[in-house]
Amino acid sequence: MNANETIRLLILNDSREEVERLISMLNNAGRPTRAQHVESEEALTKLLQEQTWDLMIADAATTELPPANAIRQIKRLNKDVPLILISDEEGNQASVAGLKIGASDVIQLDEDQHLLLVIQRELENREHRQQRRRADQRLKEAERRSQQLLDSSRDAIAYVQDGMYLYANQSYAEKFGYEDRDDIECMPVIDMVSDEHQGQVKKFLKEFTLKGDDAESCQLVFTGLMANDALSSFAIDVANAIYDEESCIQFMISSQQVDNEQLQAELQKIKDQDVVTGLFNRQYLVEKLEGEVAKAINDSSTATLQYIEIDQFSDHVQAHMGVSGTDSVLGDLGNFLKQFVQPGETLARFGDDAFALLTPDQKADQTLSRAEDICQQLESHIVDVEGKTLQLTATVGVSIVTESTSSGEEVIEQALKAIEDFRKEHNNAGNGTRLYEPEVSEEQAAETNLAKQVQTALDNNRFQLLFQPIISLRGAEEEHYEVLLRMLDDNDEQISPSKFMNAAAEIGVTTKIDRWVILETIKTLSEHRASGHKTRVLLNLSRQSLCDETLAPWLGVAFKAAKLSTDAIIFQVDEVDVTNHLNAAKAFFDALAEIKCASSMSNFGCSLNPFKTLEHANTDYVKIHGSFTLDIQNNSEGPETLTNLIKHLLEANKITVVPFVENANVLSTLWQTGVHYIQGHYLQEPTASMNYDFNMEG
Repeated sequence: MNANETIRLLILNDSREEVERLISMLNNAGRPTRAQHVESEEALTKLLQEQTWDLMIADAATTELPPANAIRQIKRLNKDVPLILISDEEGNQASVAGLKIGASDVIQLDEDQHLLLVIQRELENREHRQQRRRADQRLKEAERRSQQLLDSSRDAIAYVQDGMYLYANQSYAEKFGYEDRDDIECMPVIDMVSDEHQGQVKKFLKEFTLKGDDAESCQLVFTGLMANDALSSFAIDVANAIYDEESCIQFMISSQQVDNEQLQAELQKIKDQDVVTGLFNRQYLVEKLEGEVAKAINDSSTATLQYIEIDQFSDHVQAHMGVSGTDSVLGDLGNFLKQFVQPGETLARFGDDAFALLTPDQKADQTLSRAEDICQQLESHIVDVEGKTLQLTATVGVSIVTESTSSGEEVIEQALKAIEDFRKEHNNAGNGTRLYEPEVSEEQAAETNLAKQVQTALDNNRFQLLFQPIISLRGAEEEHYEVLLRMLDDNDEQISPSKFMNAAAEIGVTTKIDRWVILETIKTLSEHRASGHKTRVLLNLSRQSLCDETLAPWLGVAFKAAKLSTDAIIFQVDEVDVTNHLNAAKAFFDALAEIKCASSMSNFGCSLNPFKTLEHANTDYVKIHGSFTLDIQNNSEGPETLTNLIKHLLEANKITVVPFVENANVLSTLWQTGVHYIQGHYLQEPTASMNYDFNMEG
């Protein structure tokens, strides 16, 4: 899109002042803008149906119309309107969440230069998509016209691949005495050649194929075998060709003809008409539909398709009326539906039990209203055939043709999907209408379900703590475990935090979960230490808890109430969260130190400069990222990187932990690095109790 062209912009933001600032910023940056402030879903629907828009900018925190709802509405109406999300949340979590709901990008609040660059990129991408759709449509149209020319050509034309007919038109079939061109498709060429010329034809085809693109057009003369086994001479022009994206050989026999316009018109009418109902047939409607797709892509117009499928047609009609009676019923239904056709629309019989109504330049809501009217009136309509009466119903699927539509086939499939969805929701009963809406992806559906499970687990105490021993390689007396959290599903199967914590964050309950884990750990650890064990545990905290200023004071109260020493729990935070929230991390670690709680940074070593992070947010323990150990055990990397990392940590006086020890072969390597503690399934898998025998390690 040219930088001087006016941007047709939708803005979704609760603050009118921010909307005005965005428009002013764009105009000052030389990007003239025609903007509309969207304040409700109803207003958005109206705007999307009435005008064409280039872009939407939405505030992630807006409440009047959440961005996820706006994206859903854009998809529902099949509009190509990329949405850029503005967020005031730091870190990559906001970006991930935004992209998951369908945003094109997520920009930090007040980063106007970044926003301008993304706007330009998305406008260019949209233009490229439009150009591609136009090109695809032109190609489809060219292919369709070529196919029509082939099918109707008086010249006998066939395409041959690997010695078999890939395609033959009706004229070619008739030249060999066949009534239908389908009779010779996929037939070996040699089967239509006389015995005396078969060797000659085989040799010719082989040599012509081997020459490939270098083969020159020539003529093949042979005696052919007709459908009735009679013999006839043929002179066929042969050339290289492409058919249906396949390299092949073209056979053509020229034929002289005299055009008869009146005859052609009559033939065309017969070709386009359904014999039973007198309506247009499927082929004609598909051609008109492809035309509307092309119009939508080129002119940003909108059309709608109603796919009208008679409910339980085989049971209610075909099984009781017979063939002739069924045709009479279809004729009656065709006449009934004609009353709903407006000028410029196309009504066609589309299948044994289905009709289709194509409407140019109409909004989805209007078409849905008309479809409902058809259903209601059909339910009251009485079909009378030879004294037998029937009352039928129909289910109507509505799909939209817009600039985002790629083909007529896609429109038909969407309408059929709408019918299927309606019947699923109504126990396979029909008699209703549905507008096609894109399905929620399996991933989105799973996340929604997971969020519900998290809330249920919180409400019904469906969480479980596991403990995995951390073994000292330096003879430390204290026993160490890492506390691991699991959520239980309806079948009491364990779900790991890597699968459910993102869902928990989306519904804002991660801090509640963390505090539940803390209290349960304090309770369990107090009982365990009461039996004489010198046990300490590493307990993982989420990003939200790291940024929670009230957590450290709350911890002090919790330890005091349980009469548990504050050094019994080492609070551990992921390196990524520390890097993204350095100020909050530093404040939290300092607050832990004040109450004599130790801190740990997990998954250490994968950022560009991990030791810079450690300088700003100093922790007592450092747990190395598990990929270092796994790479050594999988022989995909030598131990030098891990050895060097641990060396620097030891120089910084950090207590080091290496996880994911899965076999004995890596133990000697880890011993040589000087690491303090190791952890992994080779030593012991996580269990529901702290029952590891640390004495056997001594």
